[in-house]
Order: sequence, then structure tokens, then C-alpha cells
Amino acid sequence: MFTLLRIEFTKLARSRGFQLSFAALAGFVALMLWGFYTYAERKTGGQAAEQFRYTYESKSYFNGLTFALYSLVFSFSLLVPVFVAATAGSQIAGEARAGTLRMIAVRPVARVSLLLSKFAVVALHVLLMMAFFVGLNLLVGLLFVGWGDLQLYPGPLNLVDEPGRIARDDALWRFACATLTGTWAMLVVAAIATLLSVVCESAAVATVATIAIYLALYVVGRVEFFEQLRPYFFTTDMDFWRDVFKPQIPWQSLYHYASLCGAYTFGALLAAAALFDRKDIKS
Repeated sequence: MFTLLRIEFTKLARSRGFQLSFAALAGFVALMLWGFYTYAERKTGGQAAEQFRYTYESKSYFNGLTFALYSLVFSFSLLVPVFVAATAGSQIAGEARAGTLRMIAVRPVARVSLLLSKFAVVALHVLLMMAFFVGLNLLVGLLFVGWGDLQLYPGPLNLVDEPGRIARDDALWRFACATLTGTWAMLVVAAIATLLSVVCESAAVATVATIAIYLALYVVGRVEFFEQLRPYFFTTDMDFWRDVFKPQIPWQSLYHYASLCGAYTFGALLAAAALFDRKDIKS
């Protein structure tokens, strides 16, 4: 099994998609930094370099931790799922498209083991992306913005109903937790993409279908007309990772939604394994 994992990870690490995912996340951090400077210039009369952290909310509101939090929340909803879907969607369908699926399926390795090894590599990729992205945001925030306590206000992040504050050292621990909880939440998308990768013969179709399902539920779940349906969307449960940034972490709620995400992940993987084990491989 270890040899199988090593082979699959080597194949993934050499792919362009693997390298592109990290390059795109780095580019997003640069774009976020430019946006912060642009916003600060409007609020400080063009003296962003000297008064970057001064805004109408609090004189110390904008700091490196706030920058990292905004960047993480915005990217998690719309950017990271694309790379997760692309990586997972190409695992089986990509092999079929390249004509190598039959060759690897006839090896003396159970199909279920092959599928699980591919998913384990995808999960590792997700973890590496999250760790890289969180670490890069914190590093950029430290170098270009400066650190302080993480102050939270009611607003676009929708984390608190009243102002709150998390001390710097505690906030750093929260970002480490967000790396793990964010990875766990993203495994739902990875499992669905893996299932569609088994069903579809094209990696592009599996990827696009996964992104379409995710975005449809994500957008519809935020429309007031569908408020009663929102609790039944897996995209709603995936938001549990944000709870680690609340002043008081709601552990019971966090465990509940993490369990639901685990159920979605293992359910999709079980379906994918059952279909792949019976799949008539023609390519």
C-alpha cells in the first residue's frame, strides 16, 4: 500500500495541476494584498504605508491576522474547491482518458485499494494546499502589514453578531486549527469529484460537474428564497471550519457538522468504491 501511495503521489506532484494550484494560491495572496493597500489608501487619504492599519472600525483592525482571515475565507469558498475538484476529478477519469486505466487495474492490487490510494493522495494535496496558503498569508501579513490581535466585527465574514477579539497567540493557534478543519471540509468536494471521476470517462466532465454542483448549492443556499432548504445542502455543513475563529469556539456544533461532512465524504467514497469495483474498464 505504501508503494502504491508513493507512486500515486509522484504522479500527482509531477502534474501541471499540482504546481498550478500553489502558483494560483500565491497569486491570490498577492491580489488580496494589493486590494488591502488600495482599500487602505482610500480610507487613509493615500498614506497607506504609514497608516495601513487605521480604519473606521478600529485603529488596529487591519493587521496581518485580519488580512490572513479575509484571504482564507474568500478563497475557501470559491478558489480552493476548483483545484480540489480538478485534482480528484482526474484520478480515475484521467487514467481512462489517457488509456492507462486498464493497465493499472490488472495489477495484483484490489481496485478498492487503488481508489483509496488515489483519494489519500488527493487528501494530502488538499492538506498541503491549506497549510501552504495559511502559512503564506500569515507570512505576508507579518512582513507587509504587521501583526496584532485578531479583532472581529459583524460584517461580510459573518462570524460574530457583536464585536470580539482574539489574542494574537490564540489566533495563530486558530489558524492552525483552520488548516485541519478546512481540509476536512474540502474532502467532501474531493469525494464527490472522485465519485464522478469513476462515473464519467472524461476528467473535464467530472471536474466541471463537481464544480457545478458545489457552486449551485453554494449560491442557492445563500438566496433568501431557499432558506428552508439551506440546512440540507452539504455546502452549508462545510462552513463549520469557520467556527474556530469565533471568540468562543462552539465545540458541540463544530463536532456535529464535522461528523456530517465525514458522512458525506465516506458515503461518496463508498459509492465510488462499489461502482469502480464493478466498472467495465474498456480503456
